[in-house]
Amino acid sequence: MTEEQRKRLEATSGIGRSIRFMEKGETERTNMGTVVDEVYIIVGDYKHLIQRIQSKETEPYWDGSRIGYRTCYYTFDAKGKNIKFGQYTQFLTEKEYTVLLSKAKAKGWPIFTEAPSPR
Repeated sequence: MTEEQRKRLEATSGIGRSIRFMEKGETERTNMGTVVDEVYIIVGDYKHLIQRIQSKETEPYWDGSRIGYRTCYYTFDAKGKNIKFGQYTQFLTEKEYTVLLSKAKAKGWPIFTEAPSPR
């Protein structure tokens, strides 16, 4: 990856964008809310993210949460010209994500120890 490509990849963000998901068996997409923040790391030519998503003001999620998360990624197409979004991602509410992270922490996964300094 060139320095120019890296800068383009780092600048790519979903903040401010509406998130829409298609449920299995459905034909229409559901508006899940808006990306309000994200964290990322770049590994190779992939930008891996966790996005923090705010529900629509009038509707909380199915478990009462108003915040949800999804992991996703951006990468370049095969020609290295256009940045593409990783379309197959999950969506969890804040309560669900907390439970999932708690299970990983309970198993002693090293992500819950002090993080190394970013490069």
